[in-house]
This record gives sequence, C-alpha cells and structure tokens, in this order.
Amino acid sequence: MFVYLIRRLNLLITTLFLISLFSFSLGHFFPGDPVINFSGQQSLDYDEYEALSQTLGMNQSYFEQYIIYLRRILDGDLGLSFSTQTPLIDDVIRVMPASIELSFYALLLTLVLGLPLGLWAGIKQHKLVDKIIFTLATMANSVPIFWSGLIFILIFSLNNQIFPMSGRLNLLYEVPSQTGFLLMDIFLADMPNKLAVYQDALTHLVLPTLTLAILPTTLLIGMMRSSVVNVMRSPYIKAALTKGLSTRELISRHVFRNAIVPIIPQFSLLFNILMTSTMITEIIFSWPGIGHWLIEAIYQRDYPAIQATLLLVASIMIMITVVLDILHMLVNPLARQTLHAK
Repeated sequence: MFVYLIRRLNLLITTLFLISLFSFSLGHFFPGDPVINFSGQQSLDYDEYEALSQTLGMNQSYFEQYIIYLRRILDGDLGLSFSTQTPLIDDVIRVMPASIELSFYALLLTLVLGLPLGLWAGIKQHKLVDKIIFTLATMANSVPIFWSGLIFILIFSLNNQIFPMSGRLNLLYEVPSQTGFLLMDIFLADMPNKLAVYQDALTHLVLPTLTLAILPTTLLIGMMRSSVVNVMRSPYIKAALTKGLSTRELISRHVFRNAIVPIIPQFSLLFNILMTSTMITEIIFSWPGIGHWLIEAIYQRDYPAIQATLLLVASIMIMITVVLDILHMLVNPLARQTLHAK
C-alpha cells in the first residue's frame, strides 16, 4: 500500500510539473510578443520594452524563464492581471467560491438523483422501469448544456417568472462578503430580513444547479446501473437470496455497498465534467464565478489571467483524480488484494 501511495504521489508531482510546463509554454504560443502580452502595454519605446523584458524575465533563456515562473507559482504568485491591475491570486480567491458553491450543489443533486435511479434501474434490469430511466437519461445526455440552460430560462424565467434568470442575488439585497460563499455569508451577516435573502439566494441557485447537474446525473445513472447489474450476477447475491432476505435488506446490506465501491475512480470523470460545465453554466446565467471571469479575460486578451486559470483548473482536476484513486484503494479490499498480488 505504501508503494502504491508513493506511485500516486509521483504521478501527481509529474503531472503537475507537465501542467506547469504546458501553462508556461502557452504564454509563448499566444499571438504577438510575449512581453506585450503579459504586460498589457501596447505602445512601448525601446527603453520601456527592454525594462519590461528585464522585469518579466523575458530577456533570459527559456529554461531560466521557466524556473522563475515555477518559483513564482510555488510562492503563490500567479502574476498580475493587466485588465484589473490586481494580483491574479486575489481575483481567483474572489471568484472561486461562487464556482465551488454552484458545483457543490450540482454534485449534491447528482448524487441524490443518480445513485438511487441507477440502483433502481440495475435491480429492474430489462424491465419497464429500467427502459424508462435509460431512455430519459439518454435523451438528457444528448442535449447540450447551453441548450438546456436556455430552455430552463425560457420556461421558468421568461414565460412563468418562477425563478430568476441570472446572478446570485437580487440587487435589492447587499450581503457583506466574508467567505465568498453566499449562503454562508448570509448566515454570518447581521442584517434584517435574513430569511427573505436566503429565499432569494436559493431561487437564484435553482436553474444553474439543475442545468449543471443534468449531464453528470445521466452519467452516474449509467455507471451505477452497470455496477449494480454486475453485483446482482455475483454468487454471494444468490446466496443471500436463498437465505430469505427481503429486497430492502438485500439492497442495503449487499447490493448498494458493493456497487458503489467500483465506481469511485469514475467519480473523477464527474468532477471533470462539473468543472468544465460550470464555466458554460456561469456564462448562461451570468454567474460571477471563475468561468465567467475566464471568458471576460479571453475577451480582453488578459493572457496572464488565461494562463493562471488553465493552470489552476488542470491542477485541481488531476489532484481530484489521484485522491479518488487512493480512496478507492483504501475502501476496496479486492483492489488491495490485486495490488499485493502484484
């Protein structure tokens, strides 16, 4: 087990190194001069250009530039956004909580819907319930996320005014930002009509959460169904049936526990889909998260912000994947036996 952890750690470090190298190299692949791209200064004379080149380290070798870049990253310095003239780490801290909050509730909805529906479909394999769930999941999976979001806006916002179509909170309310997580900030704030503010914040969450949860929910249903089908064919399930266990006892004691463990590594796919889909969802619903911030940086050609966002998102994805692999090894006895056999 210790050797496996060392291997996973080596994989994590190596992958993060390659991601940082790609992120650094990307800065030199952007169209235009790297000095101008990363300074935001368009009109420079020779002396100003040389001074900026020396400040940014662009007058050194490629290897030395990368070492400087890597040292800054390890120190928590992502650079300076020339569109906002603020450190990028401050911008990331400001916008990241909104994306995390939206992703958390979408993931929660995915688990609440995907696991029981996949379990039900697997137990009722080839029956009407299984066919209905499979058909609905396939249809939902085939609809692009931006189309789903626009349909929700049309039905629930424009036509019926049930839920708001954009933003995190009504402009009538002003909540002091303490953590960046809106619901937590409302709880910590000393303000009147706190219940009304909570209600408004929750209604703003509904449509983005539904839109973001559709694709990972359909994938989780398929994963869980396949795992349940494999478990139901196992000899110990047949032995449990001969003991006279009820359906509820069979599911709770044997089926669910043994079906959930093999799909733990596949949860990294759900997280990756959530990360990428969050950016699209934030654009549709004007959600002030990191995806919305990235699109604004692309429009303004804020190359340091683009570089920093790609580095952060890719690093988070690989870290989640490695953590889930280790978790799967810890909770799955068969995986540990296979590892020891090797």
